[in-house]
Amino acid sequence: MNLFQNVLLDIILILFPMILFLLYNAYNEVYDLKKSDLCLDFAIITSFYLVLTFKPDGYSYPYLMMNVPLALAYLKNKNKSILILSVLCFITLMGKYNIPAYYYIIEYTMLYILYKVMDKFTFVNLFITLNIFFYLLYEVLEKPYLFGNNSYIPNALTVLIPFIIVTYIIMFTFKKASTIITFHKDSKKTQDEKELRLSLFKITHEIKNPITVCKGYLDMFDFDDIKKSKKYIRIIKNEINRVLILLEDFLSINKIKIEKDIIDINLLLEEMTNSFLPILKEKNIDKIFNISKDELFINADYNRLNQVFINIMKNSIEAITDNGVICVFLKKNKDNIEIHIEDNGVGMDKEELKKIKEPFFTTKKQGSGLGVYLSRQIIEAHGGNIEYVSKKYIGTKTIVTLPYEEIGI
Repeated sequence: MNLFQNVLLDIILILFPMILFLLYNAYNEVYDLKKSDLCLDFAIITSFYLVLTFKPDGYSYPYLMMNVPLALAYLKNKNKSILILSVLCFITLMGKYNIPAYYYIIEYTMLYILYKVMDKFTFVNLFITLNIFFYLLYEVLEKPYLFGNNSYIPNALTVLIPFIIVTYIIMFTFKKASTIITFHKDSKKTQDEKELRLSLFKITHEIKNPITVCKGYLDMFDFDDIKKSKKYIRIIKNEINRVLILLEDFLSINKIKIEKDIIDINLLLEEMTNSFLPILKEKNIDKIFNISKDELFINADYNRLNQVFINIMKNSIEAITDNGVICVFLKKNKDNIEIHIEDNGVGMDKEELKKIKEPFFTTKKQGSGLGVYLSRQIIEAHGGNIEYVSKKYIGTKTIVTLPYEEIGI
């Protein structure tokens, strides 16, 4: 084998166990599994064994290359591996050279002292330098007659240069791979934090709506008008139930879940629009509610759909400045139903309309930008979609499409 093949073989023999370890480490990071510190020790010692054992005939420098796994052990602060490999190197050198053992003790003691007092970058350079020095020293002590040979230096370079190249390549590769895994871990942590913040924003935004409604009706509460007060109590009770459902979502911090049941969509829209009548009257907003009294059954989550339509109605009311009109009506087709909620509010331009489905985007001064995002999640969980048609200073039409099939009751 030529020099290049020998260098390549060393890189493969040393890196193979380390790559397996890095893959194992990456897998555990991705799936948040518990990692064992012994795995890296095992990989480093395996690299040492491979580079010392699997060598072709005429391979002249495995005793220098066996220090590369030791350098990895130092780089990763693996004290057990450092101790084991130092002892193994000591035993190996004892079998190769007929020189006093204290030379080897001095070499590996010096390496450990430098490891303790130097930063990692400086230590790697000194590690290479010190190993080269002792390798040359052992060769001279073992074969002093070679010192004056003109071919000694070229032959020595064929040993030393591959050692330097392999050491730096292994260190660089392992460092970069570890950096990538660390980056992925940090990115995953950042994503988890982002999802947590998003969940907190979701719950804050959606709890605010029913609380605002409750406050509005409590402000209008009149103990002298028993009939109207009873109506307000029912509405307030429904809003409190909505809050409790939202709190359950907060506890799970998970994707919104829906619990489908057979519901009358016309009844849902009627009750929803009726709950807004006092607010519409107070704000002088005209209403056109074309909702049939006939029963129209679909398989859906009543509370979730109610949450969506309340959010749309609330946005429409807040978008209206004066001479307001809100229309609510339903269209039934063969395979789906469409709920239209239209207003003549401030509307949105093309850029705002493009961003309307993005979380955190809002056109309101005190909005969180999550109402539309949540509504879309709920409707898509039902197998439907939500569409917005709007023009600046003219108004907005929200179209909620839900799947429909005949349900026998």
